[in-house]
Amino acid sequence: MAYMTDENGNYKRTVRCGHCYEKGHNKSACPKRKQDLKDNIERYTQELAENGWPEDDWQRKNVERYLRHSKEQLHKMETRGQNRKCGFCGEVGHTRRTCTERKRQVKERLAEVLDIRKRAAQRMMDAGFGPGALISVDHNLQGQDAVMAVVTEVRFDDIRKSHVPSKDDYFQGAHGIRYQYLVPKEDRWGGSPRTHGNCYFPVDFLNVDDIPQDEWYRNPSNDSCELISPVSVSEDNLLTEHTIGKKEVEKWVINNIVDPK
Repeated sequence: MAYMTDENGNYKRTVRCGHCYEKGHNKSACPKRKQDLKDNIERYTQELAENGWPEDDWQRKNVERYLRHSKEQLHKMETRGQNRKCGFCGEVGHTRRTCTERKRQVKERLAEVLDIRKRAAQRMMDAGFGPGALISVDHNLQGQDAVMAVVTEVRFDDIRKSHVPSKDDYFQGAHGIRYQYLVPKEDRWGGSPRTHGNCYFPVDFLNVDDIPQDEWYRNPSNDSCELISPVSVSEDNLLTEHTIGKKEVEKWVINNIVDPK
């Protein structure tokens, strides 16, 4: 393992070649080794042509062995990766890391996720739904005993297309609203009084395409909340670098949508 500095002066890990000892590549991709093999092939071929060694001469056999080895190694370098099968698309000739189809899907899904999150956040800002807003929540999760609470956090970490109402496809509720009860509530299972809770996003905020509710493919019956008293909400109150930063979200898109492990 070796280290290099990028254009910003930050150290990053890299490899060191076992042939030329330069950083940034390994022996199988070393340009110097490739040229050395070509030179060796030319030299061994010339030696066999110029020397009149008998067929069973040990020198001739050694040179033939060296020539054969050099040709084999050069062939491996020149055909490196051509017979590999991509673990993502299944095609031959490239790997998952260099797959153009995977890169295309990552780019499209990233743009899609960022767009949905920003539009959903805008609907919340327009409605005054965010940290500090007064809401009514279903404490028992059975449509009874609705109580007052204050929103403490709105998490967009998991918001994606499958949370957006659709005419044609199933969509699911998105968990991410956290709140604090105005008055601590007894736990229905007999535990300590509850001061905080969480629930699903109100679906209207995720209906970014304004599809009429009677045209939704399915209306999730997830427990949510109702806005009672709005507040002034800015994008900074809802979205963070973690939820709309391209680098952060791209990693999330790869691991959760395009290429989940």
